[in-house]
Amino acid sequence: MSGVIGQAWRGLGRIGLSVGLLVLGASAMAQTQGLGQAQGAGPPGGVALSPVEGTAWLGRIQHAAANSSYQGMLTFSAGAAVSSSRVTHICDGRQRYERIETLDGRARLQYRHNEQLLTVWPASKQARLEQRDPVAEFPALPANASQRALDFYDIGLLARDRIAGREAELLMLKPRDKLRFAQRLWADRETGLLLRNDVLGPTGETLESTAFSDIHLGGKWSIDSILGPMKRLDGYRVQRSLAERTQIDAEGWTLAHAVPGFALISCSKRPLDDGAGAAAASDGSPPVQVLQSVFTDGLAHVSVFIEPFDALRHKQPMGTSLGATHTLTSRRGEWWLTVVGEVPMATVQQFEALFERKR
Repeated sequence: MSGVIGQAWRGLGRIGLSVGLLVLGASAMAQTQGLGQAQGAGPPGGVALSPVEGTAWLGRIQHAAANSSYQGMLTFSAGAAVSSSRVTHICDGRQRYERIETLDGRARLQYRHNEQLLTVWPASKQARLEQRDPVAEFPALPANASQRALDFYDIGLLARDRIAGREAELLMLKPRDKLRFAQRLWADRETGLLLRNDVLGPTGETLESTAFSDIHLGGKWSIDSILGPMKRLDGYRVQRSLAERTQIDAEGWTLAHAVPGFALISCSKRPLDDGAGAAAASDGSPPVQVLQSVFTDGLAHVSVFIEPFDALRHKQPMGTSLGATHTLTSRRGEWWLTVVGEVPMATVQQFEALFERKR
């Protein structure tokens, strides 16, 4: 996956970061395991919620993610991949501030003020300034989750549990078809903030797990700890995102059909680069562009990237998976497609097939 595609896709970020399965109480675990054994008809277990009740729960979770101030340790696991981050989120009236520090691998910090996002790599003195993309990140849900998700998932209230020292309500979202994965959500009983999110495979196995291992809500943290670094970039090479909104058909593509339940929420194009900054070709022509289209069903996201085929970079078409995230690459004439999303491979394949070049 090329640099710009890797930067644009934050599917794992939406689910968050978790270090393995947290231990449930015996009764909650027994209920949860029973729910994942099949994805057939019927209520998802526990107490089935009506659409009105389910919408209220999802809306409460989304509201808490945007309007709460909190600081905590976020951990993520998907297969053999394990990572953690330290997160500070501040809500000050209509202003939102956030600082995310990755604690594994290459040092990276992200600072956000509303829709402005700054990513800093201290060791190499590099920084990237851009607008937030439409893929919501943990503990948020997509903006339209409460309106769309319950058209394709049944929701049930399973049990009370305890996450990071806080009392939580455990909810189950069970898909009505095989195009998406089931999810478990642990919502803080007092505030509604999402404390943990599991994505489940067809037989109930946990594909990805995200959780706060430690969290403090309602504290007073300094806004300057976020705005200060966003202003003090002397000595850094700052790359500014050149992404621009567009339409699929305006770029010479058409959709043969829709994947059931998924709606297009964003389409943009940006210069193709490998993380070192876009540059014009040696003959002075504009840099090569990559097109990104983002789809959602209210919970899961799928991104489709289209770029000109390059024999030096694009080898054999292939499909890969990491946790709940599946990726498929293929050649379409003079073009190269990359489809990536936290959905089953069969769903990714449908997305790959629906894009057609207009003649």
